[in-house]
Amino acid sequence: MENKVLIAIDLSENSLKAVDYVGDMMVHHPSVTITLLNVVREPSPDVMPDEVEREAYVRKMREETRRHMEEASRRLVSRGIHEKNIHIKIQVCSKVVSIAELVLKEQKEGQYQTVVVGRRGVSKREEFLFGSISKKIVGEAKDCAVWVVE
Repeated sequence: MENKVLIAIDLSENSLKAVDYVGDMMVHHPSVTITLLNVVREPSPDVMPDEVEREAYVRKMREETRRHMEEASRRLVSRGIHEKNIHIKIQVCSKVVSIAELVLKEQKEGQYQTVVVGRRGVSKREEFLFGSISKKIVGEAKDCAVWVVE
């Protein structure tokens, strides 16, 4: 049976800790398939009305994200995960949807058995105002295990 793991990462150091943890845990499972998922939010036209400026911002963020994802992939390979078993997925989202919803949608569509998120350690105030992605995923995930790495 194939083990499918989805790691939702952002550009933080904690997300790389989650990658390292998965690499250490899954190295003895040669059939593991790991997908690294990142969501790039396109700024709203209300915030950035100039379309050319928005497109340039998204290109810049995709490039920065791609470099971060390649680093995450190298870290998995250095821990013994076969490169052919690592997939990178960058989603650009322009709609007002929570990142947690996008991660859970990907989990369901990809039939991942495990979802891994790094906990950013936001303050209680920030969590109240903006929510916590890891908390939402833990609370709403179905038919999978959820690992929260701090």
